[in-house]
Amino acid sequence: MAPPDLSTRLESSMNSRARWIQSRSFHDQQDFHDSQGIAVQRMNIKVEYSRSTNSRIGICTVGRGSGWWSTGVVALVSLALSAAATAADRSLPYIPASNDTVLEHLPSTSDPRVRQFDALKKQSAAKPGDLKLAVALSRAYLDYGRDTGDARYLGRAQAVIAPWTSKASAPNDAMLVLATILQSRHQFVESRQILQAVLRQDDDNPQAWLTLASVALVQGDMNEAHRDCAHLMGGMDALITAGCIGSWSAVNGNAQSALHIVDTLLKQEPSESPVLQSWAHGLMADAAKTIGQTDRADAEFRKALQFAPGDNFLLADYADFLLDHGRAQAALELTRGYEQSDTSFLRKALAESALRLPTANADVEQMASRFRDLEQRGDSRLYGREEARFALELQHDSVRALKLAQDDWTIQRAPEDIRIYLQAALATGKPASAQVVLAYLKSTRFEDPIVSALASQVAAQIAASAKAAVATPAIARTPAIKPTASSLAAGAFR
Repeated sequence: MAPPDLSTRLESSMNSRARWIQSRSFHDQQDFHDSQGIAVQRMNIKVEYSRSTNSRIGICTVGRGSGWWSTGVVALVSLALSAAATAADRSLPYIPASNDTVLEHLPSTSDPRVRQFDALKKQSAAKPGDLKLAVALSRAYLDYGRDTGDARYLGRAQAVIAPWTSKASAPNDAMLVLATILQSRHQFVESRQILQAVLRQDDDNPQAWLTLASVALVQGDMNEAHRDCAHLMGGMDALITAGCIGSWSAVNGNAQSALHIVDTLLKQEPSESPVLQSWAHGLMADAAKTIGQTDRADAEFRKALQFAPGDNFLLADYADFLLDHGRAQAALELTRGYEQSDTSFLRKALAESALRLPTANADVEQMASRFRDLEQRGDSRLYGREEARFALELQHDSVRALKLAQDDWTIQRAPEDIRIYLQAALATGKPASAQVVLAYLKSTRFEDPIVSALASQVAAQIAASAKAAVATPAIARTPAIKPTASSLAAGAFR
């Protein structure tokens, strides 16, 4: 789990709750902000869209008078590319046939998060040198991008604080936001370097310790994560500290303890904010899933989504849980309406394939197109886990899946990374390639029943291969038996 943003809590003398957001899924990493992404002129709306979806870059002029602009939302839907389109064809701008063609969904001002960053944007524009306003706007963009899976807002968040982070002596508040942005992009090494630099100046910064612990967990540095969580003891809210330690415990053989501690502390404070309650129930869902408590995990996922409906990361986690337990129809229904998120769209395609729906092939091709766009931008290595799963389960290319899983292992080592590596190694018939994963599991004592079963299969196949390799020389030394005429006639030596 990614850490909460403690800035509001600290500025309010610890009276307000922090915002926790999960970060285990992948995002569409389009690094641009307002001037480089969607340009909108409200009289004649001009849309220049180049997001990593199955869309063409398009320019569309929409006239006034249709009436729908007054609702605050322009309903824009991405246009499907032909599977046979050539690379040259895809590079050409798409020109819609009419003003009624829909290209993209713009965020609605009925969403309080959108109203918040719109208000902050105006305030920041009026006071361009105000660091506090810039950091607040950057965090608002960051939260929205992570909540919805629209990483364009990560680019906007970074653009807002760039005037400060580019300085030789950048302020810690701006650098903390930058570290979280880099974490969201899976640039973990760079994120850790920034956090360590902040802590050299401010050793008691709780936000830095929390974020550093989260990054260490994702990279599989369990000792570092435990030390980072320990810095929160005694000086931070008990539930937040327990969440940090619980996240560590859940992947180190103590998921039952993590489940009990978080549950107990949450019951002691039933009036917690919705975002914190959503985080706590999500953590308990993961812990229950890890120790095979399926019914408890399902209930916790549903509670978490009650407090944070449509949360991009919760949707992905719960959809994976449903798919694992043969509930593909429920997973499909869960992701319906969230197709713009690459995270949700992948689960939708997986569910359709499991149900053998006629829409599966088209959506698999569209998902492939999204991954091709990532590769063209040089971002594909950041999504090795998801692309490996796509290659294995939907493209049935186990060799490529293993290569992607191996590359991904050099970047992150979360439970999902462990699982796809083991699956790909088994599918290719190369169990020895996953020895590094088995060694890692032994050091962490991770308990997940699905991962444990996969690891047992890999270990058994490695042992069988080793036994066969030892036996082969003995067979070779056995004197050859010359066939007799009668045995040849009987076909014994075919």
